[in-house]
Amino acid sequence: MPTTVTLKKRDEEGNITKHQHEIEDIDLLQFQKMMEIIKEVIQELKNDDSLREFLNEIFEDDLQTGEVEPEEILKNKDAEFIMKAVNAFETLAIKMPEQAFKLLSVLSGIELPVLQKQKIIDVLDIYDAVVEENDIERLIKRIKKSLGTTAAKAKFLNLARRASAPILQ
Repeated sequence: MPTTVTLKKRDEEGNITKHQHEIEDIDLLQFQKMMEIIKEVIQELKNDDSLREFLNEIFEDDLQTGEVEPEEILKNKDAEFIMKAVNAFETLAIKMPEQAFKLLSVLSGIELPVLQKQKIIDVLDIYDAVVEENDIERLIKRIKKSLGTTAAKAKFLNLARRASAPILQ
């Protein structure tokens, strides 16, 4: 069941209006936009040494052994990274505020300029509602499962075509 939050908008004359906004499970377009933002975050992590601290914070256990490079972790743990990046909104907000607020805007369905003008306590309520309504880890696992099934079937079809090609000629 969607969580309702109250948004305040100020018009050109300074009048404040309040309206209700429902935070729901994300849809396919929101998921696509979330992935684009996560890709931006990953790209920035790869290109900016100072942001590697963020990576160290969320994958501390994996990096303690010293055997795995940060880029390798990103490749091997993309679903875990995405889930932790969404759940690590506070860290993103400090290290990469623009991406954090874009991510929250996409996941909440609230336009970025409207979100940016909310009081911090209200933004935290919006964040809590997004986390409550969406199980990002479950979504990522489900998508991987579906894509894995599709890839396996496509591989089988390609093998079947190759095997039957000499017979047809």
